[in-house]
Amino acid sequence: MRRILPLALLAIAGCATMQRAAAPVPYIDAHSHVLPDYSLEAEAALMREAGLAGFVLMDPRTDMLRQVRPGNEGYASASLSIARLPQMPGLRLGPDSASAMTAAIDQGFACGFGEIPTRIVPRAEASDAEALVAPDRMAIYRAANTRGVPVNLHVDIANPEVEAAISRVAREHPRARIVLAHAGWSAPAQTIARLMDAHPNIMADLSVRLDPAGGLPASPLAAGSMPPGAGSIITFIRADGSLEPEWRDLIARHSDRFLFAMDLTEHERPRFARLLLETARKALSPLGARVENAVAHGNIERLFAGCPAGFVRRP
Repeated sequence: MRRILPLALLAIAGCATMQRAAAPVPYIDAHSHVLPDYSLEAEAALMREAGLAGFVLMDPRTDMLRQVRPGNEGYASASLSIARLPQMPGLRLGPDSASAMTAAIDQGFACGFGEIPTRIVPRAEASDAEALVAPDRMAIYRAANTRGVPVNLHVDIANPEVEAAISRVAREHPRARIVLAHAGWSAPAQTIARLMDAHPNIMADLSVRLDPAGGLPASPLAAGSMPPGAGSIITFIRADGSLEPEWRDLIARHSDRFLFAMDLTEHERPRFARLLLETARKALSPLGARVENAVAHGNIERLFAGCPAGFVRRP
């Protein structure tokens, strides 16, 4: 009996170890928005029900962002964005934008700047490249550089001029973390690889890029009303749920630069939060635990480290 008991205890301990090892990797959504048809409590509940370990809300309203953290400590964080449309309330792009964003950081209710779009209505600049380096935006980058915080940029890196503008922003603001929303939208892996190889402060969130092949079930493309390749379906998930090889290799090589994100907005996306998470998990898990943990939660925890409204960093 004396021999059997220790063996039994070892077996129990072994089972517990296996259960811990089998625990799913936690995922934090690094890019979503305050949903107009949800209360903040309902949106947090939606994230929890989907299986998220945390989320970042982006919104141009400072009064709204001040409400994100209370009741969601350690689970929700915020980033101050710029209003894109005339009817949207909140912070507008202008000479005072940078100081307002800096105040949000200093007051501790936001941990980052953005999402900052290049195409603001009415459009003042002739091109995305010109918009990226316009004075009011450059002031925001300088503020991010001074505070060492991330700034999320929504821009389609579709041509060399835009790529060159991104390079300039990153080069002139080395302490800012330049996060390319949607991994540069239509940018191919080679473009993002060039930027990341040249600039250690360039990162990318993977929102929309990790959508299921063919789009979400409610999207026009999935419904068959648009030809393949049309619309805004820019995912690099293949039909079998795996990553396209060039993106798989890039994410593995720069695993400290990519952020899982979902970009939940007021359209059909909130209904598919669980599907988006499951799709990303299936695509990223084959890259191994180190890479998956970095992309799923580690990188956003590191970006927001030191911010009072940030996330607890896991080992």
